[in-house]
Amino acid sequence: MANGHGLQLRYRALWTGRTRQTRSPQCHFLARRTVPSRKGYRPLRRRFGERRVMRVMVVVRLFSGLAESLTDGVWRPKGVPAVYRLLEGLAAEPDIELMTVFTCKDAYDGQFARGRRLTLDPIGEIVILPWAPRPYLARFGLDGKLREIGHLLRCVWLHMQFRPDTIYFTNANFVTAGVFARFGLGRVVLRFLGLHPEQKRLAQASGGLQRWIYRSPFDRVICSMDGSGGGSYLPKLIAPRAVLSVLLNGVDVRDVDAADLAVIRKEYNLGDRPVVAFIGRLERNKGCREFIGAVIEVLRQRPDAIDAVVVGDGALRKELSGRVVDSGLQNRIRMVGQVSHDQVPAWLEMASIYVSINHYGSLSNANLEAVAAGKCVVVLEKDPETHTDEETEEVLPPGSILRIGRENVEAGLVEALIDLLDTPDRLADYAKRAREMAKQNFTTWEQRVDREIELIRA
Repeated sequence: MANGHGLQLRYRALWTGRTRQTRSPQCHFLARRTVPSRKGYRPLRRRFGERRVMRVMVVVRLFSGLAESLTDGVWRPKGVPAVYRLLEGLAAEPDIELMTVFTCKDAYDGQFARGRRLTLDPIGEIVILPWAPRPYLARFGLDGKLREIGHLLRCVWLHMQFRPDTIYFTNANFVTAGVFARFGLGRVVLRFLGLHPEQKRLAQASGGLQRWIYRSPFDRVICSMDGSGGGSYLPKLIAPRAVLSVLLNGVDVRDVDAADLAVIRKEYNLGDRPVVAFIGRLERNKGCREFIGAVIEVLRQRPDAIDAVVVGDGALRKELSGRVVDSGLQNRIRMVGQVSHDQVPAWLEMASIYVSINHYGSLSNANLEAVAAGKCVVVLEKDPETHTDEETEEVLPPGSILRIGRENVEAGLVEALIDLLDTPDRLADYAKRAREMAKQNFTTWEQRVDREIELIRA
């Protein structure tokens, strides 16, 4: 655990700028005094014992893994633990008053075409900002732009009602975050869950509107250490004086009930063969196409060698399922679909080999859980040109996990799987080293969330 904290502190020391001066208290006071209060919100801060209650407004994209909970009114999050665990942690703090704003960026079959307010245990007050596709606007490239303007105006109105001390935006809402920061509407935190190629391109650009927005005077920028190169690119993307923290996500190792494993094995007809698992979103950059292709080829060469499971959902699920059916291997390659986060350990427990060939970074939540569970993990090697997975080699040095080349990934994965199947001792050795590295470098989710709440308070 100490080493894990040391790794995080090293990144913060490298990329922490100076804190800017606080904004004019006179202007801050006038802004607060001239805003009409909404019934239910007090014009003055209450006190919790001797501590002043802090109001935090979290503006986060409405992720697909949270959509079901918001529709049903029962908190059962799937995926994005960095988001839902932070919300749970903030809501549990006795001296923090939380408002969570979900901004709808996807169609969701019209479920969130209208805005709504609700109270959901254990998160508390939730506001959903709506959106529904308008094809006639999309033809002119206006649909997404008007959506962002609408979300911005609604966030300003909510700010006037709630009057938060800190506003925490995830990157999907970076335009609104930039406006809030530039107009001094409270203390603004911008949160990246990792970097995409577009943000890397902007980091190296010389100008442009999006880059100007990213260089707004944010009070703090937080990024997940997911192997995407946040520590290398964000200092070039954000303003020099913005305080940057790059944090590794947490991992909770949980015991799995043997009865639960038996139920899954029976339901999916998994026998005694080694199980090769893929857990993650079924998107192009996740490497799921290469995984399916490699598994089909391994089963062609070694018909009785393995069973494979694909746990997750996404845009490519229909395509991949069709490919499995066309191969005639649907009884050997199981397309499980999305499962709740608390079911992931059971699927990991059954796996002999865990494969993640994410082209954007290999420190995802599922990967960290696989390492902590003591699995033989197969990932892509680092890419020095894009700084992808350079962080991964610091957290998981060579020898703790198996790495394959980024050129001709499918063929490389076929070779790696067959080699592991032919040398069981090597497979067991990787599993043992992975567990040892997890004990040295990983922290629990509670510790990880506590650290982020400290940064929000600071």
